[in-house]
Amino acid sequence: MKKIDILNWCIGIALVLAVLFSGCSSLESMFMGSVSKEASRDAGKTVEKEAAPETESAQARTSSTGPQWNQLMITQAQMAFNYAFSAGGMWAGQANYNPGEFTKFEWMMKGNDSIIIERAYLMELDDGKQWWRVSWDDSEGLWIWEALIDPESSEMLRMRARDPDGNEGEVPVSGQAVYMPATELTRESVKGASVGQEKVDVPAGRFQADHVVFMAGGGGGQVEFWLAPQIPGGVVKYLISQSGEGILWNSDLIEYGKKATTILSSF
Repeated sequence: MKKIDILNWCIGIALVLAVLFSGCSSLESMFMGSVSKEASRDAGKTVEKEAAPETESAQARTSSTGPQWNQLMITQAQMAFNYAFSAGGMWAGQANYNPGEFTKFEWMMKGNDSIIIERAYLMELDDGKQWWRVSWDDSEGLWIWEALIDPESSEMLRMRARDPDGNEGEVPVSGQAVYMPATELTRESVKGASVGQEKVDVPAGRFQADHVVFMAGGGGGQVEFWLAPQIPGGVVKYLISQSGEGILWNSDLIEYGKKATTILSSF
């Protein structure tokens, strides 16, 4: 999956959600404000390259020191962080990540190859700032970002990255929004949307989970979460469906653990 393919994959989800949430302006605002703006801004810059040879994005990654590589990694990070930290701009899980904990989800959307997204809370500094890792594993290879985030201001302060070709380095971080925190739902909202407990099977195992369902798209669509408090982040499965279309986007937990640490010598 080349850079243009990742962008199109993300725009595809943005369009799916925009249609799904067309009857719910607050949810549309949550998602489109955090992801679609980045995708739309870059779409005009990348669409003209669609006819270029497939090696173009690989050539763009030949150096981990130049501005072209830096911009590539920032553009990819904007999308990867948004998808790793939210589902449609929100997060229903009621459990926090602790330092060292990680989750990996397999994402599947109609018409696209599946990808594996990791979210890992690496450590907390004495001043409360936090190191997180997000990785995106697709048919091209593994993209990795490690970022220092200020949870008070929701700002990303520093980033290191590695692309699928093995180029690795420090990425300059400015005032532009790379990381956008998800809107965390209240316990009352999650409880009100609960339809009961059930066993759910995902690659990471079988879990007794709270099944939470939110309506969308004027009642024609649904956003569903399966919540298990023993899992970092509290979510084992989530999906988006539309009446007459079936499941548009499905995410299953494939792995979780407690021993995540830097792999990019970030600290």
